[in-house]
Amino acid sequence: MRNMVLNNVRPFIDGKFGEPTKMCLVDGAWTDTAPAGTDEFDAKGALALPALFGLGLDFKEPLRDDIYTFRDGVSAMRRGGFFGGLYESSANPIDDSQKLTAMQQLASKSGLEFAFLGAFSMGYQCKDLSEMVELAQGGAVGFGDGNQNSARTRFLRLAMEYGSMTGGRFFFMPLDDSLRHHGLVHEGSYADTLGMKGIPRIAETIAAFRILEMARFLKVPVHFKQVSCGETLRLIDLARTQGVDVTCDVDVYHLLLDDSCLFDLDSHCNVQMPFRSAEDREALWKGLESGVVDAISMNHDPVLRQDKEVNFEDAVPGAVSLEVALGAIWKPLSERLGAARAVELLSTAPARLAGVRPSAIAKGERTDLVLLDQDRACKVVPTMLTGKVRNTPLLGKELPSSVVGSYIGGEWTEV
Repeated sequence: MRNMVLNNVRPFIDGKFGEPTKMCLVDGAWTDTAPAGTDEFDAKGALALPALFGLGLDFKEPLRDDIYTFRDGVSAMRRGGFFGGLYESSANPIDDSQKLTAMQQLASKSGLEFAFLGAFSMGYQCKDLSEMVELAQGGAVGFGDGNQNSARTRFLRLAMEYGSMTGGRFFFMPLDDSLRHHGLVHEGSYADTLGMKGIPRIAETIAAFRILEMARFLKVPVHFKQVSCGETLRLIDLARTQGVDVTCDVDVYHLLLDDSCLFDLDSHCNVQMPFRSAEDREALWKGLESGVVDAISMNHDPVLRQDKEVNFEDAVPGAVSLEVALGAIWKPLSERLGAARAVELLSTAPARLAGVRPSAIAKGERTDLVLLDQDRACKVVPTMLTGKVRNTPLLGKELPSSVVGSYIGGEWTEV
């Protein structure tokens, strides 16, 4: 571990930021003093937030380590201020205990806190059930669909019935593949103007309703990933009044962008869940305010440059977010909802959804934090991103705030 002294830093304690002070970080904990000769860093009034927790992380290794590696992902997390994340790889389904053990061993070398979703079907093919009981016994915190959207209703019932024996939560990206039907963007006026095939809102709401009905019938907890429209949030809110144990998250980019970004024909805006209308984006913000939305997710999905720097229609969907998310979302989020709720949505709530103890800043205890200069704007350039990828819709854009460093697991990272 590396000891550090942070000068002129404003720590987040008891729901608010204190006055600039000195923090001595020794052996991973905040102490009153540090050994002589300890390295010092002038934070210049930067905010010290509890380190974040990322939902929806995919680092591609081992089967697609030509795109990205676990090491790349860990570096991105430290640069973005994440102490942990919920991992589910579309390229590497964790469908047996050996694969789970291999990923746990890989993560154990990182110094970060990872939780893993097991696949509820073999290879995400929705033909054969995985050994969910063994996966749960091995430490899987729940079961995911790998964002494949391909389960028929009968298979969905069989999977959720079997998985209910474990008590684990099922994680779904609600998108009906037959209604999506090769669509790329939100079905609306921008898609019509550009002549692009659209994905209607009902592709999401029908998928969500089917899952909610199954969860109600079987009494199985479920989570919706990357909710993109207000109608889905209304279904979730109604289901909760009927006793369904349902949680949901909203992707950071869906809070920042709507389908007007399509006019640039930027292939980096080709993502799994389409950016919907400005009205939908506002509905997501209101879902954060009302508490219907439980957490903000990252959905860090690396794509090779040669698969992004093509026509929009030919691009592989996906976006990376870890290095830029906090700088992009903090100011609008904290100004609209307050600092305490912002920290809850980015750190505390995502960790609890994954069954991981949230990070906190307290004297005498392990302290994982991220330093943010909320008033220093910065431009997103390729060198900010880890590995060989640069697939963020914010590339070339200016962020209102800047991450200046993180202290996570006793390791200092200056950005």
